[in-house]
Amino acid sequence: MDNGLDILIVDDDTKLLDVLTTLLQMEGHRMTAYDTAQEALMLAKDKPFDLVITDLRMRRMDGLQLLKVAKLINPDLRVVIMTAYATVDTTVEAMRSGAYDYLRKPFKLNEIKAIIRRVQEEKREPRPRESS
Repeated sequence: MDNGLDILIVDDDTKLLDVLTTLLQMEGHRMTAYDTAQEALMLAKDKPFDLVITDLRMRRMDGLQLLKVAKLINPDLRVVIMTAYATVDTTVEAMRSGAYDYLRKPFKLNEIKAIIRRVQEEKREPRPRESS
């Protein structure tokens, strides 16, 4: 059984993109990487992802904007915000906007692996829908 996730990673730091893509592919995940939020969102409209990992500060469209638009496209999408510029305000705004988690850069690979394991577990045992 394939436990690998379809992961979209967005960061204007291409070195970080390359490292994360390589390491997570080695873990068995299918990785797609973009250095702009606009390109990533265009793809996310057509292709379902299990997880989006995005930087907070990027050119033209930041990670919070990407989060909000991605959640409009797919309300169940799990989006992780990562940043070297964490503040209480941005953390609260990200979580209120539906972020799945929030990572402070520099982070350890084990931190991102733990988040991915949670997503894999939830995928195996989906959350029950709330009735209205």
